[in-house]
Amino acid sequence: MNDKISSTDMTYLQAIFNQSADGLMICDHKGVILKLNSAAEKLNGVKASDLVGKDVVSLVKEGRINRSATKEVIDSRRQVSVIQKSPNSEYTLLVTGTPVFDNNNNICFIVINERDISLIESMKKELLLAKQESESIKNELTQLNLLELKDNNIVAQSNSMKQTLRLALKLSVIKASNILIQGESGTGKGLLAKFIHQHYSREKKPFIQINCAALPENLLEAELFGYEKGAFTGASEQGKTGLFELANGGTLFLDEIAEMSAKVQAKLLKYLDDHEIMPIGGITAKKIECSIIAATNRDLEKMTLNRKFRLDLFHRLNTFTLTIPPLKDRPEDILELVQIYLKKYNKEYKRKTKIGYKGFDMLQAHGFPGNVRELSNIIKQAIVMSETKFLDDYIINLLSRENLSKSVKQKTEKDQSLPEKLHLLENQILQDAAAMCKTTRQAAGFLRISQPSVVRKFKRYGIKMVKT
Repeated sequence: MNDKISSTDMTYLQAIFNQSADGLMICDHKGVILKLNSAAEKLNGVKASDLVGKDVVSLVKEGRINRSATKEVIDSRRQVSVIQKSPNSEYTLLVTGTPVFDNNNNICFIVINERDISLIESMKKELLLAKQESESIKNELTQLNLLELKDNNIVAQSNSMKQTLRLALKLSVIKASNILIQGESGTGKGLLAKFIHQHYSREKKPFIQINCAALPENLLEAELFGYEKGAFTGASEQGKTGLFELANGGTLFLDEIAEMSAKVQAKLLKYLDDHEIMPIGGITAKKIECSIIAATNRDLEKMTLNRKFRLDLFHRLNTFTLTIPPLKDRPEDILELVQIYLKKYNKEYKRKTKIGYKGFDMLQAHGFPGNVRELSNIIKQAIVMSETKFLDDYIINLLSRENLSKSVKQKTEKDQSLPEKLHLLENQILQDAAAMCKTTRQAAGFLRISQPSVVRKFKRYGIKMVKT
């Protein structure tokens, strides 16, 4: 403190004090403001003349500042940092007060440094909003990641299918088990089961599936639960590991669960109760942990009333139910599915076929009793069998024949006269010939009639060749 400061040094210090981007203020040991620079004036929204000579305690009482770093430095005798909001400006300030001691260790001055953190606060809010938006987008993509769904041939343009997938993803997130998937044959119940499994934390664990309708009771029981050596006549000498055991840690998908016999239903119910299985011929139960997803196209609740399905098993499997709507109830999905199968089968059969608006109109008007599986087969057949780049005519002829065949079956024998039966039968035969042959000449050879007769009959029935 005894060192003298030269006039040059004083000029430098004065320049630094005045030109600092931070607000600088000097107070005496009692908290009276002695000096402040222009940055402090700007940050506090005041003139230096309004504050010099003022006691900071009185400024707090007057409400001109909400908190005094100077007062806290005097009380604590150490450096203090506070957040301060001046009512005269829009700035939020980080105020740091630093004590300056004399040789007797008494505070002689307090140097106040003020820095605007409004920008930091603004950036913090923007970062929070960006994070929230990112989370929202992430959740939306997780719920409806359509690219991933298309890779699995699962399309969700319709609201009903979107809702089904949202529920499926929610169940996978909570790692739910005992999920029952309901839907007509061909709607994609197996694909939905795989989709759930892929979004479990079990996605790298095994996914084992079996069609319960494909095997008789004894074989189904052996496949599911396995058997020990010599358990029955014809059993393998090594025994057999069951599907439950193979699915341990992963997912077991039981398709067509309604076709399971009462005996196997009982063993399945026991597993759901205690997570243990008993192989055929075994004496020691095995502890198995796997998620169970079942699927059916039948009304299990109605089957329980007719005693064709166990009520207790139905309630265990019915903990979480997902319903896949039939394709006829979600026409928005047809266009997307058509594009997927066009791309898939064009690549598989090395073709570059397309479908125009007439073909799409015909497909959208079709009832699709076979659902997505039927649509896939139609596109595949059209790509393989059609000789033209555009598949419209082939699809129209194909679906016309199907609709005609249905109308024939739906009409009872007593409602049809002989001429009506002959008319319908001839129409169907001609439609088949038109689909299988490239020209009317080939159709004549196929039908073993003259070409003029083919032309005349096609005209009468309104049949067009795929390629004339």
